[in-house]
Amino acid sequence: MGALTTEQLQSEYDLTEVLQSSSEQLEEYETLSRLAVTRLTHFLDLPYTESHCSRQTLDIFLPNGIAFNAQQPAPVVIFIHGGYWRANSKDSRRFPALAMAERGIAWIPLNYRLAPDYTMPDIVDDVRRAVSWVYKNAKQFGCNPERLFVCGNSAGGHLAATLLMDGWQQSFQLPGNVLKGGCALSGLFELEPLLDGGPNEWLHMDRDTAHRYSPARDISADSPPLIITCGGKETSEFRRQSRDYAALCTQKHRPVTYFELVEENHFSIIGKLSDPQSRLFQALTDMISEL
Repeated sequence: MGALTTEQLQSEYDLTEVLQSSSEQLEEYETLSRLAVTRLTHFLDLPYTESHCSRQTLDIFLPNGIAFNAQQPAPVVIFIHGGYWRANSKDSRRFPALAMAERGIAWIPLNYRLAPDYTMPDIVDDVRRAVSWVYKNAKQFGCNPERLFVCGNSAGGHLAATLLMDGWQQSFQLPGNVLKGGCALSGLFELEPLLDGGPNEWLHMDRDTAHRYSPARDISADSPPLIITCGGKETSEFRRQSRDYAALCTQKHRPVTYFELVEENHFSIIGKLSDPQSRLFQALTDMISEL
């Protein structure tokens, strides 16, 4: 990281080109997400705060037949979308619910307020509030509050990792192990490289804020197990972020599984969450079945 100039770092974190080349794939995610709505038991746009802000909502997709089944409540994956903390929506990340439902797993994608209108502390507070709401309301939707997992891609991978950090749960009257495990795709775990441009143009973080919300700076051996992955066709900085974070977790004796999906880029990797043959899908569902 230290060898790169500011301009090089900005180039490494610039996703414009791969975003443009991935337009067909992203359209497919939207199509499949609409299909999930037609095929699965679902509840859309549920507010997880009392403000009724449209960005503070989540969806619940249940395996058919699971709804309100108190005898066999479903384990839950809470999913956090990417978009550099300033764009995108849960609506196009509903599609993995189809494959997860086949394994008896509920899928809960969420929205959060976005930069530049809101800050990193606001955004992190939103995803914490969403987890709190799911934990406290899971049973009425046939979900198991004792088997919550979190997953996210890109900025959502960062936010998923922050939710596995210690110390915030008590202020929401949650058990420290409210999340049993997590999965971060193409995440950003050390925010300091972003301070000199790129995303910080809309995040407006100072150094203290970047450090406070960098999961790489708060790792405990007691933290829940975490799957870390990225695409082999991502930039060297995105791959380094995942690789270095996984190495730090290992050094701190935190349970971690790390692998690269060599043929995937920053956006195609998301689709592997709905592919039962992919290493990512298998690793995540294996984690859920074991915990």
